Order: sequence, then structure tokens, then C-alpha cells
Amino acid sequence: MPSLVASTISPLHFVATSFDYLVAGGGTAGLTLAARLTEDPKVTVGVIEAGLDRSTDPKVLTPGLATSLWDDPDYDWLFKTTPQTHGNNRVVAHPRGKILGGSSGVNLNLWTHASQKDINDWGKLGNKGWSWDTIFPYFAKSEKYIPHTAQEGLENEASYIDPTIHGKNGPIKNSFSPFQGNFNAAWDPTFETLGIRLNGDPKDGLALGAYHNLLSYDPINASRSFSANAYYSPHAKRPNLKILTDALVNKIIFASVTDYGTSLVATGLSFTARGKKYAVNASREVIISAGTFQSPQLLELSGIGNKSLLDAHGIKVLLENPNVGQNLQDHLLIPLGFQAADGEFTTEAFRDPKVFTAALETYHVNHTGPLTAASPSALLSYAQILTSSQRGPVPGRKLTASNTASKSGGEDTPGLSEQYDLVLRKLLDPNEASAQELFFTGGENPQFGDNISLLFQTDPVTTPDSYFTMFGILEHPFSRGSVHITSPDPTVASAIDPNYLSHPLDIVVTSSIALHLQTVAQTQPLASHLKNGGTVYQPGYQRLTEQNVAEQVRDTFSSEYHPIGTCAMQPAHKGGVVDERLRVYGTKNVRIVDASIFPLQVQANLQTLVYAVAERAADFIKADHR
Repeated sequence: MPSLVASTISPLHFVATSFDYLVAGGGTAGLTLAARLTEDPKVTVGVIEAGLDRSTDPKVLTPGLATSLWDDPDYDWLFKTTPQTHGNNRVVAHPRGKILGGSSGVNLNLWTHASQKDINDWGKLGNKGWSWDTIFPYFAKSEKYIPHTAQEGLENEASYIDPTIHGKNGPIKNSFSPFQGNFNAAWDPTFETLGIRLNGDPKDGLALGAYHNLLSYDPINASRSFSANAYYSPHAKRPNLKILTDALVNKIIFASVTDYGTSLVATGLSFTARGKKYAVNASREVIISAGTFQSPQLLELSGIGNKSLLDAHGIKVLLENPNVGQNLQDHLLIPLGFQAADGEFTTEAFRDPKVFTAALETYHVNHTGPLTAASPSALLSYAQILTSSQRGPVPGRKLTASNTASKSGGEDTPGLSEQYDLVLRKLLDPNEASAQELFFTGGENPQFGDNISLLFQTDPVTTPDSYFTMFGILEHPFSRGSVHITSPDPTVASAIDPNYLSHPLDIVVTSSIALHLQTVAQTQPLASHLKNGGTVYQPGYQRLTEQNVAEQVRDTFSSEYHPIGTCAMQPAHKGGVVDERLRVYGTKNVRIVDASIFPLQVQANLQTLVYAVAERAADFIKADHR
């Protein structure tokens, strides 16, 4: 039976404990912090998590079952965006992990990394001490790279790995899937046909090209390695670490303010558990690790945010900062579906219960098979996309003019000009990724972007064949959105508006990415595994042209589910919410540690960077309280 631990401590015992630190959110970052801070036996840490402990749940541990967790209220917060004005009013569901371990327990396990320039750009925004060189040791600290064995036959897939830059003793295990199907085998050679060859190990923050992803999983039993079973479980019996699950944080409690303008001092957290409200105290710090959607919500519910918004909801303003909840950025995803060639294995085979049962048995007995599979990646510059699609060089002068024009329309906010300049430089840089490309060996239904339970379940009546879906991801968007409360009730979700495609350059670049997906699918050897060489499309998609691609993007886009930026680490006058040590401006002892502090979007998947930032934050906290 899966672990369904309601709590490792009762609410009454939890509030009776004397804590040095309280952490709101037992997710990717929160559990990393808790584990590192409690290395000191004299320090006591309490973590409050809304979900349950499912760290031994087979649905969580089996890589190939990840999408079955999405849109299930036992595992997922069920967030959805507002209708997207610039995207034909599409609503996009956003799965976020509502379990101990957070989204590290429901993601697709891809173990990828930001570029060096991504992190160096954070420093250029005014964040002293933030650079690739300062964050790189924390990537290694969180990682335990486990090389493949000779018996697995993955020499080609792993040939790019530089073991000297990978961590060997960290909590999160990562390795390669032993299952490599026809589509995986065709991936790298297809990009080589297009003149794109991987030029290093992407862990170095420099390499571009196609490669096979490392996965955050333990190759011994092919199970997910995530913050709950890697950072928490080994230390669960520490007497100075207390985890309260199935409890929702309502707000931060502050000491009474006598003088306006005085820095706020947090004394604890208010939370609800078993239908009752409680208050718990912290003597040193309150740390918010609730994620990009819920960390700004907690600040606003606590009286920190835009005065007009808080007034509208009857919340007393303790600290005015209109930057809270702004600067939302996400990795927009464009799918393009094809019919697979006859005889190719795709997830449509699982319509037959016998096939799924056999795959499940293979997974449990041999720790291999399609339930361990994952897509390879390709990190591509805009120049590579245009050149390999035979669409010419990057139109630098035109893109620069378009970006400048977009900022003259009155929509600029503090610090945005600097962000745009940095993003544009990456777009024009032939050595920086503008796109990540992946695939799914099955169909994705673009009409169900707002309903993830149906997104990857093709209908045997309307889509009776086997399918293969290419994904293109916009790595560094120009569009900026927001997340703000709609009620003073903490159980009511905030309004999530990524404002997708609101900036004109985003539709230009995503259209180019979509056309490149089509080129890749119709290039050998991948084309040989698709019906008629990749010219037969899954129902709901069509052949893309320069004339129809922009509208197809607006009709089919969804997300890679990588929201960041809503409590940005920047100088306050440039749109910031936290300083370079992640302390909330205007407070003495509140920090935010999660992806909401990322001021600029980075390439690839986020989990490695969230772990690294949390590892570094733990060192900040230790140093500040010596």
C-alpha cells in the first residue's frame, strides 16, 4: 500500500514545539532547506505542507505514470490560467504537486540545466553575488550522478557526459533510462542530418544540440528520486525536524507595527488543519517555499503587496509593494502531432489493458520497459532553428526594432527594459538556446489544454491510430504576466495570467519553432518512423506554412509548466520582491526560496535550479545566524 501519512506530528504538538525556522511548503525547495538547516542539531525546523506524504506511492515513483497524477486532486492543486487574450482565449491547466515533495513528485523527471548566461544575467539585473560560478557548486551538491552499466548498452546515449562536472554524493539520484525505443534512437542522428551536432555536456551551461536526458531517478529500481524520498526520508527521525502535512498555511504572522516604515518582524505562521485554525511561532525566520503561484498569494494574504488590491479584499496593508505577483514568466509549449508508422510502439497501445499490465509487470520485475522511458531533448539557438529550416539568418535588425517598439506602448514596468535587453541578446546569440525540443510517443490533444486528464488520452473513435507528438518550447519569453489573489480566503486560488503571446516577438519566435518541429519530423531517420515520412498529421493538427503557423500556435499552445518570477530577486526599484539573499524587502526575517524568486526565465527544465537555489539559500541562512 502507498504511504498516505496525514502527519508525522499532530497539529497540537506541532504548535507546542519551539521552532527556530518555519517553512511554508514542503516541496522541492522547502524540504531541501529543512534537511540542510537541521544538519545542526541545535536548530529546530518546522515544515507545513498542504499535501500528504506519498513518498512510497507507486504512482509517484513510477516515471511513466507521472501524467496520471495531473488533474487528480490527491496529487495536484488543479490550477488553471485565466483565458489568454492573445491566445484565442485558451485556458491552460498547470499541474503543481500537492504532496510532500511538491512538483518534484509529479514532474517528468528531466534533469537538465540552465545556461551560464542565464544565471550571469541574474547578476546583471542588480543581484550582487549571483553568477554561474556561484551557483554551479550547488548543482553538484544536490546531485548524485549514477553512470550506466555496460549491460544497459547506453554507451551512445551517455557519450556526451563529462563525469567531472556532475555531483557524486548529493541526495538526488540521476541516470539514464534503460529503455530506448525507435524514436529515441532516431533523435540524435536526425539533428545531425540537419547539421546540428551536440557540442558538449549541457551540464556545463554552454552546450547546444540534441541529446538523451538524464532523469531524476534511481536506476537500481527505476523509481523517482525527489525531495521527499531524497532530502526528507533519510532524515525523518531527526528530533529537530518536524513535518506537518495535510495543513494549509493561511498567512504570515507579524509582530505589531508601531511605526509606519519600520521593517516587519515575522513571529510565525497561521495555518488550518483538520478544520481548525492554529498559530505556530518561529524565533529566527519564516521561509516561504510555496511556489510561483502560492508564494505571492501568501504575501498578499499577509498584507504585503499592491495597496489597491489588498484594500479591495479587505486586507490590512502592512507593507506596500506593487511588485508582488508581477513578472510571471513561463515556458510556452507548442505541440505538433503526427501519425506514427505502422508497427511503431506508442502509448495508444495502452488502450489494451493487457499491454499496460505487461508493461507494468516489466517495470516491477525488470525495472525497464516503456514506463521508464523519457524523451530526449534538443537545445537550439534561434540561428540553428532558422538555418536548419532553410529560413535564412536571424533578422537581428528587425527583431531589435520590434522589441523597442513594444516597449513604447505604455506597458513597461520597473526593470523590464533591462530584462528585455538581456533576453534579446540571448535570442540573437548563436550560442544560446532559444528553444527546447522534445517528443511524446503518443498523441496530445490540443483542444484539451485546460483538461490535463484528457490532454494525453487520444479518443479511439476520433483518433484511432498511433501517434507521435513533437514539442517546441520557447525558452526565454518576452511576455510577462501576473498572479494575484481574488479573495482573502486562502483556499481560493489566485488569478493566474501568464499573458502568453502578448509580446509580438514571442509569436515570431514560436512560429519559427513550430515550423522547425515539422522540419525535424520530416527528416531522416526520424521520418522513417512516421506515416508517409511525417506528412500525415494527427487529427487536430495540419501542415504548417508561413501563412497559417501563427494561428496554429495560438490555437494549440499550452505550457511546459515552468512558471517563475512572481517574487522576483531584483532591486526593489526595478520590480523586486526579495534581495540577493532572498529576504523580502521591508521585513527583517522573511525569505522566499522557490522558483518565484527567479527574475528571468532560464533554459530547459527547472528542478535542478530550484534544488541549487535552495541549497545556496540554506548556506545564506546558516551564515546569517552564526
